[in-house]
Amino acid sequence: MIGNIINTVTTRISLAVLSIMLLLLNSNFLGSEGLGTVGIIVLEITIYLLISNVVCGGSLVYFTSRKSVNALVLAAYIWIAITAAFYYFIIQVIPALHSDYSTSILILGFLQSAISANVAILAGQQRFKTFNLIALIQAVLQISVLCIYFFILENKSITAFINSTFVAYCLAFLFSFFRLIPTLDKKLNWPNFTMFKELIQYGFYLQIANISQLLNYRLSYFLLDYFSGRATVGKFMAGVQLSEGLLLTSKSIGAVQYAKISSQKSKSKAARLSITLLKVVFLLTFPLVVVLVLLPEILYTSLLGNDFNETPMVIAFMAVGIIALASEVILSRYFAGTGQQKVNATSSSIGLVVTIISGFALIPTFGLMGAAICSSLSYLSIFLFLFYKIVNTTAVKAADFLINKHDLIYLKRVVRKIRIS
Repeated sequence: MIGNIINTVTTRISLAVLSIMLLLLNSNFLGSEGLGTVGIIVLEITIYLLISNVVCGGSLVYFTSRKSVNALVLAAYIWIAITAAFYYFIIQVIPALHSDYSTSILILGFLQSAISANVAILAGQQRFKTFNLIALIQAVLQISVLCIYFFILENKSITAFINSTFVAYCLAFLFSFFRLIPTLDKKLNWPNFTMFKELIQYGFYLQIANISQLLNYRLSYFLLDYFSGRATVGKFMAGVQLSEGLLLTSKSIGAVQYAKISSQKSKSKAARLSITLLKVVFLLTFPLVVVLVLLPEILYTSLLGNDFNETPMVIAFMAVGIIALASEVILSRYFAGTGQQKVNATSSSIGLVVTIISGFALIPTFGLMGAAICSSLSYLSIFLFLFYKIVNTTAVKAADFLINKHDLIYLKRVVRKIRIS
């Protein structure tokens, strides 16, 4: 398991670096307003994916070891087509939802849904090297094509971002599909109604949690856009992306943890493993948050541009929330991997309530600072609820969350393997 964690963490570190490079390119060439528009486009694609991932996300990971892979692939692709048709119908019926980028969002959402389906099955097969390679290919391609637009074609527009994303998604889909083919049976096995029902039932609560989680993470974008303007969204997005880059450890470990726990029959073992991983995540994340908070303002403005002088403030007010969020990732993977999707849905709903109340109370008056505080409060409320649930529904005690010698030894093994790799 440590080998899978190391491979995933190493990949996520690379992805974090590439994500920062993408942020720097967009912030310097598009400015705060352009970066804000990019943030809204990415957010709308993510909302699109919430529908498609009812079937094409965690459900596929969970059922890959339990169902025919052929049938799962066909079920996923059928659902992708349904999602695309539904999105197209909605923007035609409700003109207010249509924007200049609706067609691009539909196409990119369709492609990313197909990629999500492919990599979910690969993750369910615990083929993490392939899973991670696809993510790297997608990120490298996007940055490479974007550099061609910005530096060679001198096209400094939102279209450049959209086109580079399209190229990256197309090639990532083809690569993921061809890596999936060898695992398919020669015999065509169509999904039946029961399979669709199981996939949707499992994915429904997962996506309810994800929808609430997305609104927790990104409702501030819409509130800032409404009360303070698109440029403020760009400034906030820069701080959020840099802060959330520190989640690479928790997300990497969480991906391996989820696949491991999904095939684990003992909930007590799954809980003990999760608590150990949570403490490792905390030990890796906390010092990075401190470093990011202490970096001088001039460093941010020299990298991002003069529009982003308030980025350090955003990061400082999000610091506690980021640590809580990194820890929450591990706890939520425990409940998801043991089939307790309602717990995650409830926690996300609690976080959403906190986001709505604090967002409308703080953002109109305090702008960026209010949005950062709102995010921290939401993340902290989610963590505290999941902490309460795991302590009260398992043999885990609050004292088990205290770091001990065993945790430090486990952390040392992880760090040593990272250095060797």
